[in-house]
Amino acid sequence: MNERSFLSGLSLNTVARKRNLVSDLAEAISREIAEGRLQAGDRLPTEAELASAAGVSRTVVREAVAALKAAKLVQTRQGAGAFVLPPPPKSDFFASLSNGEVDDILAMLELRLAVEVEAASLAAVRRTEEEMAALDRALENITKGEDYGIAADLEFHRILAGATKNPYFARFLDFLGEFAVPRRPGASNPVGEDQRQRDYLGVIEREHRAIRDAIAMGDSNLAAAMMRAHLANSRNRYSARILQAAAKPASKAVKVRSAAKA
Repeated sequence: MNERSFLSGLSLNTVARKRNLVSDLAEAISREIAEGRLQAGDRLPTEAELASAAGVSRTVVREAVAALKAAKLVQTRQGAGAFVLPPPPKSDFFASLSNGEVDDILAMLELRLAVEVEAASLAAVRRTEEEMAALDRALENITKGEDYGIAADLEFHRILAGATKNPYFARFLDFLGEFAVPRRPGASNPVGEDQRQRDYLGVIEREHRAIRDAIAMGDSNLAAAMMRAHLANSRNRYSARILQAAAKPASKAVKVRSAAKA
């Protein structure tokens, strides 16, 4: 990335000054890395350049770079500066999800509850107007997508994660990938005919809209509650679909046996 364009976009003006400036600057730079505007091998601007662009002291810059180094996002080279490190190899922490095991997916939804409830709370007080507009666009697409709203649903949660200004929330969702929105058990249509599909997506859209509205109001407690309700409902819906899918073959078998007796 061109250093000049990075510096021109770096600003802490939107951050409340009562917060820790070191954390603010470290988060701003890590966000640039997480979103790909600073890539592996790129050299960070000098201390003086960062200090001038962000409106902070060189001491703040030095401590922010040290925090990024501790997080293994950058490395420093004597006399050369700080350079962005490649992302670490993907952990096998979520490897079992690749098999789509029901128990693993239900457990993952519980894990999302623990993480994304806090993300919603943070997003409510840190989001920007641009992020609100992006949430609205994703919300509109949930009921329009041809993939049962999966892509728009995942995009909504990724935008919300980015609004926390903590890049690790977004990285968590990236680790989960498509399993963050387990809409379909196997290859089957989870909602059946068109009307049921529209009804189903309408429910999903309303739950996301409740989260969006709480974030727009800046109400962190309400945003957390709405996210908790949405993810708990998602887990219950997925569990119910699995039970329904498991019951269908048994029902058919009973009918076959009854016909044979007749």
